[in-house]
Amino acid sequence: MDYIEIQFVLKERVPIIDVFIQEIADLGFDAFQENLNILSSYIPSINYNEKKLQELLDNYSAFIISFKAIDHPYKNWNKKWESSFEPIPINENCQVRASFHQPSNKKYDIIINPEMSFGTGHHETTRLMAKDLFKHDLKNKTILDFGSGTAILSILAEKLGAKEIDAVEIDKNANQNAIQNLATNNCKAIKIIDGGGDSIPNKKYDFLFVNINRNTIIEEFTNFLKVMKKNSMVLFSGFFESDIHYIKDLSIKSGLKILYSDLENQWALLVMTKK
Repeated sequence: MDYIEIQFVLKERVPIIDVFIQEIADLGFDAFQENLNILSSYIPSINYNEKKLQELLDNYSAFIISFKAIDHPYKNWNKKWESSFEPIPINENCQVRASFHQPSNKKYDIIINPEMSFGTGHHETTRLMAKDLFKHDLKNKTILDFGSGTAILSILAEKLGAKEIDAVEIDKNANQNAIQNLATNNCKAIKIIDGGGDSIPNKKYDFLFVNINRNTIIEEFTNFLKVMKKNSMVLFSGFFESDIHYIKDLSIKSGLKILYSDLENQWALLVMTKK
């Protein structure tokens, strides 16, 4: 998938910029980096709408000096992230690394070759999800990993004992990378499925991992409910703390019970179960 990077030049770093980040996330931007007075935001090229962005920027002209767009075709995008990819500690027992890094002495040594920008463990939501998997008993459980990306969560789930994992992802480049990562990690229980919510198999799962943006969660919510049974658990991430109430309200109305939430740098994780 090709990406566009929008670099915003800020007059100063003020709290309202956090609100701005939340608003451009609603436009489809799914990763952000800050360096001094530069805010870099990334969006898949197919989702970029310059008119909508400009309309939003009109509300923040007092805080943002200018912006420019930088194209990142798929191959160049890979090289950009490969050059800065460092091993990522998940907890004392788990690390995510690339194959060109030295093996760790941790029990769970996950190898994700960084041919995609997200799903390597660098993003807060991926780390939130990965850390949370250790709180659950996944042995012999069935799992739907929706928006699976590079399959990092599926791979970790198999290593934690899951018996059957369906990894559904709409990005074909990500799926090709995921297939390579499955082979590298000697995984046998994971099936990679191309597509969106209509491609979810017609079965019931013990766990759902859903690491996508708020709008897609809302759009696909009925598809998630269809594959949950009584006491199924779902881990939602991919959205900001300020969006928690949207997901909570929809979940409660749909018969789910909120168990707990977690945060990292304003990104959120919500864990719930079906009553």
